[in-house]
Amino acid sequence: MIERDERGIPALTMLEFGNEDTATLVVAWRSGRNAHGRALKAGGDVTSSLRRYAMEALNKIDSTEGRRYDPSDEQDDECSYLDTDREELLDTALLDTIFKAASLSQAIDDDLRSHSIALYALVIGNDPDKLTAFVRKGNPVQLAKKSLVALFDQTLTRVEKPLLAFDTFYDVIIRPSQVHILHQKNFETLFKESEAVLAKTSEWAESLGKALPISAESVEWLSNRLRQTSVMRRRVQSILKSEYLHQLTDDVLREKMESRGLDPEKLMDGNQLILNKDTERDVLLLLNEDLWTGDFSGEQYAATRKARR
Repeated sequence: MIERDERGIPALTMLEFGNEDTATLVVAWRSGRNAHGRALKAGGDVTSSLRRYAMEALNKIDSTEGRRYDPSDEQDDECSYLDTDREELLDTALLDTIFKAASLSQAIDDDLRSHSIALYALVIGNDPDKLTAFVRKGNPVQLAKKSLVALFDQTLTRVEKPLLAFDTFYDVIIRPSQVHILHQKNFETLFKESEAVLAKTSEWAESLGKALPISAESVEWLSNRLRQTSVMRRRVQSILKSEYLHQLTDDVLREKMESRGLDPEKLMDGNQLILNKDTERDVLLLLNEDLWTGDFSGEQYAATRKARR
């Protein structure tokens, strides 16, 4: 659970850090289902600035209001951050690489030039079990592959080493027991859309097949489709987390289909749900509560993604 004070705001006292806490700058990239990382040797001014950006991110969380992360819920302008648990970080290989931190090998030129870097992270703390990572999606390496780059210092001097640029903000803060998401799309791209995550789609399809009356063929169809579309992955993850899942008997499903203008004879075979190219959209919209009726027009509508009130 997220630790909060009497105002309902996440308790950040354990996140406060000083100059005595070790800070390691890390870059990481993927290779298939695997993740790789290197530590960057950073000077005092660079590390101090990145620490300051980290504290500013914490202050933003402490002074503004967030809400609980839901895969089918969309972060909007009124929500400055989302809270979740580390279990939501589905790319565990990437997560483990980040928290190797100071034990990673030092980066060399070739590491920065030859790999498509997915992120950089500032990892702070002295206890390996209590580290906090401030993660930014993207490659900080700039201009490393240009044939000629020059630095202006009275006269032009050729830059022969990779040049790195860092933003003033982070996308995700990963604590030992909780996660703060400052940029939902970047968070999901990093930890929920990789090849390592796609390898788990069969498990999600099988879990849904055990929870609901779904035929074996439909489970296999769903498993294949989950690898192909992030929209379906978000919906299935949300459905699997829902509190109402165990209530969805075949009779309940038929009743709700009819109330939403859907034809149970097309979406069910006897008492089993049918998932194929013609039915998948309607079935998943129904299961994820993404269908509604207009209060005034009476028209039926579907949400691609929804924000909670």
